[in-house]
Order: sequence, then C-alpha cells, then structure tokens
Amino acid sequence: MSIKQFQQELSKELPSPAYLFYSSENFLLHEALSAVKERYQGADAFNFDVFDIKSPDDAKPMEQMVDVLNTLPFLSERRVVVIQNIQKIPKKDVKKIEDYLSAPSNTSLLIMLFEGTSPKLFDASVSKNMKTIGLNVPEKEIPLWITGRAKGKGVELTDRAVEYLINCVGTDLGMLSSEIEKFSSWNTSRVDMDDIKGMVYAGAEYSAFDLVNALRNKDKKEVFRIFENVSKNSEPQMLLGALNWQYASLRSRTQDREERAFNRVFRLLHEADAGIKTSKSHVMEDLLIKLLKN
Repeated sequence: MSIKQFQQELSKELPSPAYLFYSSENFLLHEALSAVKERYQGADAFNFDVFDIKSPDDAKPMEQMVDVLNTLPFLSERRVVVIQNIQKIPKKDVKKIEDYLSAPSNTSLLIMLFEGTSPKLFDASVSKNMKTIGLNVPEKEIPLWITGRAKGKGVELTDRAVEYLINCVGTDLGMLSSEIEKFSSWNTSRVDMDDIKGMVYAGAEYSAFDLVNALRNKDKKEVFRIFENVSKNSEPQMLLGALNWQYASLRSRTQDREERAFNRVFRLLHEADAGIKTSKSHVMEDLLIKLLKN
C-alpha cells in the first residue's frame, strides 16, 4: 500500500529535496498534509509555508513561491514549502518549477499535492530530484484500512460491523473516517453491526445490500422503494460506492459464467460515476433501470 511508503519517508524526515504526493482521494491528501504539519509546523512555524494554487487567498505568483524555497531557513536546518492542488498549475509556471527542481535548495523541502491519478507535469529530466508517491487504498484493502483506523482510535470493529459500514456509507474514505470518529466517542472498545445499526446516516431502513438483492430479483417496485429510502440519507456518489462494493463482493463469490454480466454492471457503474461528476440529472434512476435490464 503506497500510504506505507509515505509513512516510511515521513519517519526518515522526508530526505528527498522534493516530493509529489498524488491521489484521487482528497481525504488522503489532506491526511498527508496533516501528518507533515504535525511533524514540522508546530516546532518551526517560521519555516513552514503552505500555498494553494486553487485558492485565491492562499495562491501566490510562482516566482514568489520559488523565492521562498531559495530563502535560507530562520534558525533551523530546513524550510518546508507545500504547494496544494499542483494539478492546477498554469502551463507557463511549469518551467519555473522544473528550473527549481533541476537544482533544488539543500535547505528546503518542497512538497506538492496533486489531486488525480496521472501526475505527468514535469519533464523526466528533473525527476531524479523529486520522489513521486501515489496515496491510495485499493478497494479490496478498505476493510483492513477501516479496521486499522478504528484500532488507532481505540475501537475494535467486528467483521460484520465493517461490512455493514461499507454497505451504508460506500467506499469514500472521508465518510468512513467520519463514522469511525463517531464510534470512538461511544466510550466502548468493541463495536458490532448491531451497535451501529440506526446510527450510521440517521439509520436508513435499507442498505446497498438490499438494493442489489432487489436488482438481482428484477423487482422494479422494490428497487425504487429501497432507492427512495436510501437516497434520503446518502449522496449519489456514496451510494454508487456502496453498490460497487456490493457487486465486487458478489462477483468474488460467483461462477465465471456470470463474468460478462458483471462486466456490464461495472461499465454501467463507471458511466454513472462520470455522469454524477458532470452534474447530469437522474443519473441514479437511469442506472437502476439499466441494471434491472442487465
């Protein structure tokens, strides 16, 4: 898991002069930034700068950011400069970063955060001075991630509780983390499915598990009755993640002869995901109709 690589680098005080951390999960980038801040900012606020290319308030001309990188740290061995949303960098500024990376300061640490999956910004010739690390949790490892994060909060989640949580919330790590935070405030060390029923998202009467069952039974009336209930408490993206998890789990337990049907399901889920991200209307309703016909 690439998060482990990040943690290993952090434990070594991030020895490279520059890092590019990328992820399609904004939550993981936020977690990485929080970890870096915890390590460096508290003890040395004078030598810690964060710029956000996406924010009008936190963005600065690239020349100014490079000047900060080339400024000697104040009563410290190292200056830390973080540039968030580097994927938004104007083309005219890419060369300025490349020029810096070709001969980086040995008293500065540059950290760039890229939201997305293909951080192909800079010429390969400067990559020798920059370490690129993808932050992600593969879907099959999400239960393990949930268990580990809960353990870090002093809570043991049973397998049934983990499965139920994913059914309700989906695979969005930020949403899952919020629910785990909630469990950690319960003053209990062990949480089972029955403990969290009725607490996750205002206690929806149904879950993605019920919705997939109705879809596989081709029960149109039941499908839309469950969808109406679930959608009151779940955002479309969250419900889509939960459906994807349920179908992936189901696929792992079925025979190869159903492979083509599952391929169509995942193609439809992918198309729905793209539709939601481009703000198309009635995406979930259209998806359910197509899944009923599959």
